[in-house]
Amino acid sequence: MGVAKVKIQHHICTMRKMNTPIRIRMFLAMVGLIVLSFIMTGSISYLFFKAENEEYNLERIKRKEYAIRTTVDYFISNSNEDLYRNPEKLIEVFDDRICELADIHNQDIGFYDFDGKYIISSLPSDFDNKLFPAFLHEELYRNTREQGESILRLTSKEGDEYLISASVVVDEKGRSIAILIFPYEIDKRYDENELRDFFSRLFTIFFVVFLAAVGIALLLSNSIAKPLTRLKERIAQTRLDRNLPIKEKYPPEIQKLVNEYNRMLKALQKSATELARKERDAAWRDMARQVAHEIKNPLTPMKLNLQLLARKHPDLDETIKGLVAQVDAMAQIADAFSRYANIPELQIREFDLNEMLRTNMLVHQHEKVNFIDKTSEKVLFTGDPDQLTRAVNNLVKNALQAGHEGNTPNVEVVLEASTSEVLIHIVDDGVGIPRDKQESIFEPRFTTKTGGMGLGLSIVRTIIDGHGGKMDLKSTKGKGSEFTVHLPRK
Repeated sequence: MGVAKVKIQHHICTMRKMNTPIRIRMFLAMVGLIVLSFIMTGSISYLFFKAENEEYNLERIKRKEYAIRTTVDYFISNSNEDLYRNPEKLIEVFDDRICELADIHNQDIGFYDFDGKYIISSLPSDFDNKLFPAFLHEELYRNTREQGESILRLTSKEGDEYLISASVVVDEKGRSIAILIFPYEIDKRYDENELRDFFSRLFTIFFVVFLAAVGIALLLSNSIAKPLTRLKERIAQTRLDRNLPIKEKYPPEIQKLVNEYNRMLKALQKSATELARKERDAAWRDMARQVAHEIKNPLTPMKLNLQLLARKHPDLDETIKGLVAQVDAMAQIADAFSRYANIPELQIREFDLNEMLRTNMLVHQHEKVNFIDKTSEKVLFTGDPDQLTRAVNNLVKNALQAGHEGNTPNVEVVLEASTSEVLIHIVDDGVGIPRDKQESIFEPRFTTKTGGMGLGLSIVRTIIDGHGGKMDLKSTKGKGSEFTVHLPRK
């Protein structure tokens, strides 16, 4: 059985290396287990049959022994001979009766004295007596003397098997006078025929069950492998640019795998989007650095030359002032590009976030900016206070510039804190942001406007990302916007 199991496992491993389809592997594994169970059942049945047959033979020999002993005891009790002192007198007692006794019970019998020497048996004296040798078998003799009775299994040279039963014969006074022997031949042909009939019926049953089991195994393997095959084909269609989640329903065991796949797919898509954004931001910063360098270098000599020209030609004063204003505007653009391209590394330390925001709002005390602290205690935060101040200032500045037709909107800066994160809300009642532009609001947008370069929100997002946070936007056109900064508490 162990060898069969090892072979099945070996074939399964071989099929796995050969990339055999899972449906076939499952089917063959099920069939292999069925065959293995049949082999185990047959082996156990054979051992059980042998044990039952052995028990049957022992019970039968005990019944015969009891019947023969009863008759022998009767003859001995009615004998006038002193068999205790003269056990050879058993020849006279059973000379005419031992063959009759053997015929009645269909069983050869014999007597041995207490020295293990042959006295008489139901077989003729001139018969080649292999069942009743001149001296009793040593092991049988020893066990009978010690225990009063014994049974020994012997095999003749011809291959016949016998159960030799031996028991002590006593007289009416309970004295041991001889050893009664009778060999019980085990009919192998009967056992073999019975075993053959049993296995024939068992094989018929197994064959029918095997066919049914193979059919069931085929159905089960198909029912299990079909959704797996469908899932494999669906996963094979996944691309970075086309990674739709799997919405089909599967059996509960496979659905767990599908749910995990969808979760990982969502995480992959998020990572890919984030990677693309960071690469795009890096490209913008490289370009901003180059633009700032190329623009800023000639601006100073240009401005000096214009001022010198104004002193030499006063009549061109108004024209030159306009040109100087354009040079200053270009310098502001270059400065904005330079700040965007060279955001310094974070200087991490612990600080009081409540106090930082409260102090920062003092700059806007003459504007419509209201700071609301919803925390009940000091909020200690680990980060770069200068960079966070810069980020909040940019958000407040954008909010103040979002008024209707040049009107300054009302702005609220709200601080909330929990054990896991800090929330900073910047809320305004300005013009709002159209829905179609909300997705790209954090993208850097280069512009020649003197009032802003379109880089503020991109810088804010870079700072918040550096702190491991994120930003949300809720905006309704004509009603205002709300930026929420999520900062994890470390």
